[in-house]
Amino acid sequence: AESPKKKVDTDSAIELSEPRTYRLQVIIRVDAPDGPAKNVVAQSPIPIEWQEQKLRLIEEKITPGARVKVSVIKGRAGVLELRAKRIRQGEFASVERLYEVTRYHMQFVTPPEELVFSKSRTSSLREHLTAKDPGVELKHPSFVKLARELKKDDAAAWDTVKEFWSWTRDNVTFTRGEYRGALYAMETRCGDCEEMSVLFISLCRIAGIPSRSVWVDGVTGHSYPEFYLNDAQGQGHWIPCQVLGPPWFGEMSEYRPIFQKGDGFFDALQKRVVRYAPQSLKADGGGAAPKLTIQHNIIADSDINGPGYSNPK
Repeated sequence: AESPKKKVDTDSAIELSEPRTYRLQVIIRVDAPDGPAKNVVAQSPIPIEWQEQKLRLIEEKITPGARVKVSVIKGRAGVLELRAKRIRQGEFASVERLYEVTRYHMQFVTPPEELVFSKSRTSSLREHLTAKDPGVELKHPSFVKLARELKKDDAAAWDTVKEFWSWTRDNVTFTRGEYRGALYAMETRCGDCEEMSVLFISLCRIAGIPSRSVWVDGVTGHSYPEFYLNDAQGQGHWIPCQVLGPPWFGEMSEYRPIFQKGDGFFDALQKRVVRYAPQSLKADGGGAAPKLTIQHNIIADSDINGPGYSNPK
């Protein structure tokens, strides 16, 4: 089976260096411990190629009777679907993929003074500007007020975004927990990488700056944002920054595999918009529901699970 393929957009303003290569194991497993299950469909995100992420599918193992399908949500994520007509009680269906992943340090090299706010409103950019993504705030008075206070009339585009970034890092204290969204972080001044990312994204979008979360995963997961500006020639650029951890702005030294770029995905099995690329299960049976297990395991000789959760001043 092949990895999901798409044309990889490249940006000459992003310099790549310091590659690190390792193996990634992705497993979808559905168990039926308490009764048979029929018409089983399970799905999980899988990595796709980006400029800063190269992939090679090494191996795929599928249990007899099961089948898989790979789809790509263009410019956002890949999804692996596992189907089985029947799983007997006490048995399971699974797919296991082994990838070779190469990730790079990213450095944005266009001089900041040459950057301007983007006026482009293509459909792909509108997704990261006006979409009602889970946890992102576009109209709440607190966010509108803060965005207006931080966005100075005569400020350059780069400086405006950096003001949003600095405010987020300086005013939100890291606390672990389930995803609670940007409003929680604003009201409590607490949150983890997810809340801090969507708070920053909310401020950017209110100011008319397309922005999105990048989700990486391995032993631990992490989220960081990217924002979109144009250069003097009208070329658009997605630029990374880190709102929790090392003060990276316009660069990124994150080596865990990228599983999605974006903040809202329609889950066809749950029939609702969800924060992350779908990780869900649907089955018939009439008895106890089957159990879904999804694993993303990094196999490497050294720890690549990212910096500690602190914001050095």
